[in-house]
Amino acid sequence: MEKNYQAVADYVFEGQKNRKEITKITKDLAKDYTVEDAYKAQEVLLDLWKKEGAKLLAPKMGLTSKAKWDQMGVDSPIVGYIFEDMIETMNEIQFDRYIHPKVEPEIGIVLKKNLKGNDLTIQDVLDNIDYVFSCVEVIDSRYENFDFDLVSVIADNTSAAGAVFGNEKTDPKAFDLSKETVKLYVNDEIYAEGDGSAVLGHPAEAIVALAKHLNQYGEEVKAGQPIMTGGITAAPLIQPGDKIRVEYDHLQNLEITVR
Repeated sequence: MEKNYQAVADYVFEGQKNRKEITKITKDLAKDYTVEDAYKAQEVLLDLWKKEGAKLLAPKMGLTSKAKWDQMGVDSPIVGYIFEDMIETMNEIQFDRYIHPKVEPEIGIVLKKNLKGNDLTIQDVLDNIDYVFSCVEVIDSRYENFDFDLVSVIADNTSAAGAVFGNEKTDPKAFDLSKETVKLYVNDEIYAEGDGSAVLGHPAEAIVALAKHLNQYGEEVKAGQPIMTGGITAAPLIQPGDKIRVEYDHLQNLEITVR
């Protein structure tokens, strides 16, 4: 039976555009979807946004912790995309842009040359990093009560909704990205902490995984794109008035107010 990727993409698109909760697609609309099907629906979804004038900025990685793998029953991260208009100002998050947003501190990587293939190593990535930067992803699953499965979250562009980027460009050669510690504070109380090793053992490994994913489609990881490598800590729900502070060892600290 031919699968209707357009219908799934339209359904998710309406939830995203209108900021309303939807039921996971595997409940009725796409009961027999595979991961490959989900990525095809995601591609149609991205095209819908492009037709609305949205400009694709960069890929982003999701499910980059082993704990999330166990929770979702997977053995590799997933890939979504962020658009230029998802980027918030450096010190504010506009709550009314979202449904039930959460925030995740991350390490961003920008490459100085394109990378591709299935045989990349962490060292290949490290040798080709232009700079790294601090960032926070605003994740906002459109699904009711965060009730989703792997296929549904991929079709929903991996819950991508917003991001805050630090503006300092840091040379990663001065420190070990896997040991870069991060502390996340909400309203001056520490919520969670972790380090770069929470991202597949090393944030550069997220680029390796991204290259493998893109290679399936004859594509490569592009230089100059601000790639978000994956969440380092647990992600709290946020509300208007919340003060978010993210402290790094070497990267720029971020202070964000939810408006």
